[in-house]
Amino acid sequence: MSDRKIQQILKKINYLEAEVEIQKQILFSIPSDNTGEIENTLRVIAARKGDIEGLRRQINDLDPKEFARIVAFEQASARFMAIGAENTFTDLFYRQADQECGLRLADGTAIDCLVKGRDAKGGWTALTIDGEVLQFSRDQVVEPAEINSQNQSHPH
Repeated sequence: MSDRKIQQILKKINYLEAEVEIQKQILFSIPSDNTGEIENTLRVIAARKGDIEGLRRQINDLDPKEFARIVAFEQASARFMAIGAENTFTDLFYRQADQECGLRLADGTAIDCLVKGRDAKGGWTALTIDGEVLQFSRDQVVEPAEINSQNQSHPH
């Protein structure tokens, strides 16, 4: 039962996060001399962020282990994105229902991932299904991008 409740809470959080992003766009479009509307929009953003934090506390209360796992994935995702911002990914591949996302290393190790990115030097960064961010040089990976998740490449 708590798994279902947690999924419902996560859906609410996703909705609220999307609303915050919309409100930020609204905020940027408000003329700077319209302080009343700016203040109202900032209040809405603050209220939604408070709602999100309250929902996150609910998840922690229901299942602290699951909450820790969620936080770990959020941190790993942020790290993956930071690496992509620092070393722009030329190719980005992700797991889909009908396609795997993995890397085969030169030593024979198979890395199962949720998302992987290749940089301009041919190096790979992967976010694994366990929430780890792993990086490999071009020489450490034997699997070319063309074999991996064809037609999924998205320039970053």
